[in-house]
Amino acid sequence: MTAITDTAKTAPAARTASADQLLRDLAFVLRMTRRVKGELLADRPEAAKKAARKAPELAAGLGV
Repeated sequence: MTAITDTAKTAPAARTASADQLLRDLAFVLRMTRRVKGELLADRPEAAKKAARKAPELAAGLGV
């Protein structure tokens, strides 16, 4: 029996599936973080007012 030495064809597919799962997990954590933050701010009206006034810095770090 001959040993299979060319595993390069299957490795990228496994890495891609792993990367896809990692991205799904990160998206879930981000979504839950935003939900919890929204609920916390809803419980504290003074904190919600501060968050509403803060303008996002869209060009931060881009040199624009």
